[in-house]
Amino acid sequence: MVTRPLKNLEEIAVIGGGLAGLSAARHAARIGRLVTLFEGSGLYGGLVSTIGEVDDLPFPGTWSGQDLAMHLYEQAKKMGVRIVETPVRRIDAGERLELIDGEGRSYYPGAVIVASGARLRKLGVPGEAEFAGRGVSHCATCDGTFYLGKHVVVVGGGDGAVHEALTLAAVCGKVTLVSHSPLKARREHADKLDGRENVHFVWDSEVCAIVGDGKVTGITLRNLRDGSQRDLACDGVFPFIGVEPVSSFLPAALRDECGFVRTGAGLTTADPRIFAAGLVRSGFGGTGIEAMAEGVSAAEAAHRLLAGK
Repeated sequence: MVTRPLKNLEEIAVIGGGLAGLSAARHAARIGRLVTLFEGSGLYGGLVSTIGEVDDLPFPGTWSGQDLAMHLYEQAKKMGVRIVETPVRRIDAGERLELIDGEGRSYYPGAVIVASGARLRKLGVPGEAEFAGRGVSHCATCDGTFYLGKHVVVVGGGDGAVHEALTLAAVCGKVTLVSHSPLKARREHADKLDGRENVHFVWDSEVCAIVGDGKVTGITLRNLRDGSQRDLACDGVFPFIGVEPVSSFLPAALRDECGFVRTGAGLTTADPRIFAAGLVRSGFGGTGIEAMAEGVSAAEAAHRLLAGK
């Protein structure tokens, strides 16, 4: 193993290049800390990078998720943040924090801000893996135009599903939203979706198979009330049934039973040297502006910790 310490023990390591991580890294550098940001996927912005328009931002203009992420990325680099494009394999929270990256290199930061986000949960049904990229997609902004005038199915009832359905409704001939419960999305978005004439709803149901011949041609639906099944023809499937945290590199004591990071006051974890912000954190509110605000708050908390030393 190659051992390469950070510039000094006062440096802050930020894990994740989403809105929370980029905001944390930028702010920590702005207030004078040496900062290294680790991003393993190369997808800056995380899940928000797939959103066509980010709502409720406290500054003027219309921003796509990708534009906002790249703006924060460029600002972080201008502030002197060092970017390491590799995932984090493990954090050992001994007497001295040790961070091991995906290439086996060790780092020794004074504080760590975990902003590794979450990944979309899979349906786990036959055909999902087989038709990935051939009718199964998780990005309406990226792939919606491939279904111009066609029929697509969105699976889920939260903000992500409703937002994707709205994006798809602008280009597709028909959008069917399948949900096992009433919508849990924000009222303004749900009302907007309900007002689209080309959007249809299938309630109390789940997708139990995705079928096709080289590409998706339909799905099999199961009614959760009576167990009956039926086939529905479609050209694409967009699952948005929630997320699972990217946190397996952390000590188990810092995570809850679902893998989300437990935090207390000041976004600190059970280890006072490790902070968490954004989607990876248990209790996160879910909006982009909250992720950015938590990133700044975590940076301030880490700075205070190191200043106290």
